[in-house]
Amino acid sequence: MSTTAHPEPTKTLGDPPATGQLIAHEGKVYETIREGRAYILIPPHTRTSVDPSSKTKPKPAGGEGGGEVKDVKDATPQGVFYNPIQQFNRDLSVLAIRAFREAFCERRRVEHERVSGKAGARKERKRQRRDEAIAGGQAGVDGVDGEVKGGVETEAVEVGGMVGLDDGQEETDEGGNQRAGLKRKAGAQDEGEEQRNGVAKVRVVESGSAVAVKKGGAVPDNAEHGATEGASQRELVTDGDTNGIVTHAQPSEDAEKAYIADTEPPAVKGVSRDVDGTNGQTQATESDRQSQPWRPRFRILDALSATGLRALRYAAEIPFATAVTANDMDRSAVKSIRTHIEHNQLSSKITATLGNAIGHMYNIAFPPAVTHGPTPFTGKYDVIDLDPYGTAAPFIDSALQALNDGGMLCVTCTDSAVFASCGYAEKTYSLYGGMPIKGAHSHEGGLRLVINSVATAAAKYGLAIEPLLSLSIDFYVRIFIRVTKSPADVKFLAGKTMLVYGCDTGCGAWHTQMLGRNTRQTGKGPPNNPPFKHGIALAPSTDHLCEHCNSKMHIAGPMWAGPILNRAFVEKILNGAKHADQEIYQTLPRLEGMLDTALNELAVLPEPSNGTNPNQNNTTTNDLLPKTPPETIDTHPFFFIPSALAKVLHCVAPGEAAVKGALRHAGYRATRSHCKPGSIKTDAPWSVVWEVMREWVRQKAPVKEGALREGSPGWWIMRKARGVGEAGGVGGGTVEGAVAGTGDVGAELTGVQGAEEMPKDTKLMKVIFDEALGRDKPGKKKLVRYQANPRENWGPMTRAKGHT
Repeated sequence: MSTTAHPEPTKTLGDPPATGQLIAHEGKVYETIREGRAYILIPPHTRTSVDPSSKTKPKPAGGEGGGEVKDVKDATPQGVFYNPIQQFNRDLSVLAIRAFREAFCERRRVEHERVSGKAGARKERKRQRRDEAIAGGQAGVDGVDGEVKGGVETEAVEVGGMVGLDDGQEETDEGGNQRAGLKRKAGAQDEGEEQRNGVAKVRVVESGSAVAVKKGGAVPDNAEHGATEGASQRELVTDGDTNGIVTHAQPSEDAEKAYIADTEPPAVKGVSRDVDGTNGQTQATESDRQSQPWRPRFRILDALSATGLRALRYAAEIPFATAVTANDMDRSAVKSIRTHIEHNQLSSKITATLGNAIGHMYNIAFPPAVTHGPTPFTGKYDVIDLDPYGTAAPFIDSALQALNDGGMLCVTCTDSAVFASCGYAEKTYSLYGGMPIKGAHSHEGGLRLVINSVATAAAKYGLAIEPLLSLSIDFYVRIFIRVTKSPADVKFLAGKTMLVYGCDTGCGAWHTQMLGRNTRQTGKGPPNNPPFKHGIALAPSTDHLCEHCNSKMHIAGPMWAGPILNRAFVEKILNGAKHADQEIYQTLPRLEGMLDTALNELAVLPEPSNGTNPNQNNTTTNDLLPKTPPETIDTHPFFFIPSALAKVLHCVAPGEAAVKGALRHAGYRATRSHCKPGSIKTDAPWSVVWEVMREWVRQKAPVKEGALREGSPGWWIMRKARGVGEAGGVGGGTVEGAVAGTGDVGAELTGVQGAEEMPKDTKLMKVIFDEALGRDKPGKKKLVRYQANPRENWGPMTRAKGHT
């Protein structure tokens, strides 16, 4: 008897999830995939990569047998988009939001304690006034009872839970309305509290019945039926000497509890009636409110959720995330999200919504007006994650509106062919409001274009942004931005916006042109926080021809000119990564290496702008995430690659350590960039960089004779080379044979210097290629700073087809 392999038994959604298990749901079989602490279901053999060189593909899901499909077009496309390549993005996002949550919730706790202290003092004063009123009311009841003359209604005076008449004085309807109007104006804020404490105003008429009356009005309120039943519900007591007119009411304990239960607004799940309105827990009674510790609300929106994997990971891996919303406009995607929520047993934390992301965020920002009940619950989010297939530009405005003050906006743009390429410059401008830059640093230029588009969109509403972390990763950019309501900080935006003149057809040099300038007014205001004067910058910062190679300059921008990361934030992420589980965060080696490299980029900023010193403008001593000074500018925003410069000069490329050693020996800062391997970011001007390259040719790698054609960029650069034995030289070969027509060797540098502090004569600078000085000190842990491609023909994959 032959044996056959039996398929693995399938399980249901209610079973505990595990990697590789098969789940039977609605007549279909799914395979479980784990990422982090979340599990998602995909049909077996679903395409999770694209390899054009492959001639065979797995048989589509649902087919019988294990055959192969010869035609690539017959392979099963994804119904809901899932790309395992972006696990690095999701791991980084989880750790970044965890780091932000700690500082954000700490700030809310401090604010809650401040507001609660004021509210407690206010309640105590109100209680004392109520006690004094009760004491005075009891004395009045023991004295003269109120009277009603001529059948005119008389308003009862509220005394805690007792009702008495106003010392028997007459009161006309007109006078009662006037006094009621004054009371309504003075005590409108206390009305809700009085209702919750079971206090109500009643009118008494000659018939002896008590009628509840709305505050300030003379018309009975039949809706409040608890007071209209007279003595049967409120146990109103009458005195025989008053001819049947009610003089006071003394409710029993049971009746009072019933009345309070009837008039108390019901507790709404997820809505708190705390004083500051920031608690998202359900708290129905005062005793429960006192017994349960206060917990800050922290809400996250995954606006373009697809499979819901991000929302699942946020709910499972971020402590104290009170609510996570997963939104998508595709019905099959929302159905998949709800299935994954049930499978991961996170129904109490995640809400799946179907709708356009822009409309959803605008509805959250501008909900319908609430005209009654307790203080309306704010539905804005503390973190909004935008991870579309392509550009996030259409979602920026609505996301800013739906974000709480001080919240974090997470943005991913995968259209690097637009923001980092000059092939679609018109589309770049329409999406991001700026022109792209050409060169090896085009991805960092695109990064600053995206940040500037967010900054300009936020500035219209008085919102200031601060990039906490901005990275160029593979084929996309990932940005974490803190958004605060600060019209004062918005005034610095023009001074942090720049145009870039790039010599993209010649030597690759660039010059920045600021749109505005922020000038510190010394001698005015407090010494630690002087005022600023905001004006228009001078122009131009350079000539239309490159001062180094005489090539044409092209304009790029406007783009962000401030720092692209916050040191304290990155350090918190790195600290969290050190304690993270390698099995859950499988991209930790690359994550630590890239963050460490990005953190080193701040070394080229002057102190204290690089975050090494505390912010003097920050008055909050216990702030875990201090704000970067709004006037900070990154005057050296881009990097260069030595091999690209060597290509201009037609010489052997110098090593990275040799170039950095020469720059550091000359007194400049030099580090690497996270964008590309072999890159160097420095605060040295381009005149110094090219002088280092000329000395490299003269000392180490002479150019072959006739290698540089007359009029070429390299030819113009080498015309300024030093001669043999000239000041600053340390010997080496000459370049006369390589350059034709070098009669002007040693000519003065021309062009506009602009904001950069350039040496008067770079030939006086002594250039020593000290590789030992150029090498970065090895750390205790070997870091993976630049990730190699995980496989051939990899990338963002094709867009999901929107069906299952």
